[in-house]
Amino acid sequence: MKNNKELSWDDIKAMNADIAKMKKEHRKEMNEIRRLHKETKMILKETAESMKETGKNFSRTEKMIANSNQRIEGISKSNGTFCEEYFINSFKENPTFLGEKFDRVLEYHKPTIPVIEDEYDLLLINGSTVVIIEVKYKAGLDDVGKTFSKLHTYRKNFPMFDGYKIYLGLASFSFSKAMRLRAEKEGIVLIQQRGEKIEVISENIRAW
Repeated sequence: MKNNKELSWDDIKAMNADIAKMKKEHRKEMNEIRRLHKETKMILKETAESMKETGKNFSRTEKMIANSNQRIEGISKSNGTFCEEYFINSFKENPTFLGEKFDRVLEYHKPTIPVIEDEYDLLLINGSTVVIIEVKYKAGLDDVGKTFSKLHTYRKNFPMFDGYKIYLGLASFSFSKAMRLRAEKEGIVLIQQRGEKIEVISENIRAW
């Protein structure tokens, strides 16, 4: 069927104007899309760089913490070594304990063929008595129990000393009040530095 309606010049101009308007809006939308895309890429790039820098900072922090822990551990070991050497050398120079003299002073002693794996920081031995002394830079309550356990392992590892009296000692540069009470209850002798000498500060001294 023939379309009798013919487009006038005004109709054509109006259509061209609409098309131009649509193209303009489309270009505007595309420009906005490109802007958002560019902005998104920048944000992602900045985020990636920030995460990378955060990772570097985290790594640096981890290294600093590790170095600090190593220094603290080194200081602790150094203090522990100094404490052990102090008490060991003191007993080597004057091998007496509670007025009794000893002819053998052994340090870091282990049984040749152990029944129970253990090590004894300091041993004083004569013809009738053995003194087992544990040395701690800063003794805690748990060290009282650990010291007491040495009695059992020593009896098992060194049956040749079954007929001997055994004293248990715990040496440290300082003891809390709770430590003193616990050691007194268990009959463990506390040994402490006092000036240039060592001093026994326990009141309930017991031999096994």
